[in-house]
Amino acid sequence: MGTNLGEGDGCELPATAVHWLADEPQPGIILMEFADVYDRPHQLVGKTAYFGGDLHPTSPYPCPTSIQCTIEEIADDVATVSTWWLEGGPNPTRFVFDVWLDTLTPITDD
Repeated sequence: MGTNLGEGDGCELPATAVHWLADEPQPGIILMEFADVYDRPHQLVGKTAYFGGDLHPTSPYPCPTSIQCTIEEIADDVATVSTWWLEGGPNPTRFVFDVWLDTLTPITDD
């Protein structure tokens, strides 16, 4: 394992910012894509504040970024991560994905 991350840690999952969707609500909404450990594609929509990098309406899409998530469980080289920032609404269910542990990095404050 090339990382010191453990269960309960916040981390960043590499992803691709695909499209700027809306300016409101601030700070803007974008469409993200990434693949899980089984090579299944996933798409998420969220505020730019939940993703890495400096994303703007005029950024060259698609562009690399990252998704903030929390490690729920680690089994061998696979981490089960959840998107804590998508909680809320009538059914506060987190989105959970299995990803390669070595693709995750600690959350950094820019």
